[in-house]
Amino acid sequence: MAIKCDVGVSSQVDSLINSTLEKFGSVDILVNNAGVVFVKKLMHTSEEEWDQTISSNLKSAFLCTKAVLPHMLSNRSGAIINVSSGAGKVGFENLSVYCASKFGMVGLTASLADEVANEKIRVMAICPGEVATTMQQGLDSRYYLLNKNKMLSPQEAAEKIVEMILDDKNYQNGDSVDINK
Repeated sequence: MAIKCDVGVSSQVDSLINSTLEKFGSVDILVNNAGVVFVKKLMHTSEEEWDQTISSNLKSAFLCTKAVLPHMLSNRSGAIINVSSGAGKVGFENLSVYCASKFGMVGLTASLADEVANEKIRVMAICPGEVATTMQQGLDSRYYLLNKNKMLSPQEAAEKIVEMILDDKNYQNGDSVDINK
């Protein structure tokens, strides 16, 4: 089922989740994977770029999680995977705002994991290094062409997410898992 949705707008997220519940009856897994990046020094970043980055990269996870959490709590089960980044653990020059949003994702994951620890809901973050995506290509197309074979593929990142969801012995509530090629 495809639904157009700005995941940074609560009314659209609520509509998305309600449509999903109507069609499928429950939400068992949530993967928060929205993101944008502006490559520039903090002092050259506009307030609009800050707001867009935080809305897409962090607020979206808050809104989507807040919308599905009551249903997961009611069912006493679920898995939430927040897609952070290696830039959510280490700062990078000219990526201050992006790093702030991804560090926030790791903090959100750890805090929420504690909140739902007794409810059989696992909340984890994945922190991939460079992934060969159009967003990565947009950062520096020459660098991308020279290095894309050294980057994770989107499929490798997705497979790790599935592994994290299915393997509750090796991936525990609150984990932030690094993944690199």
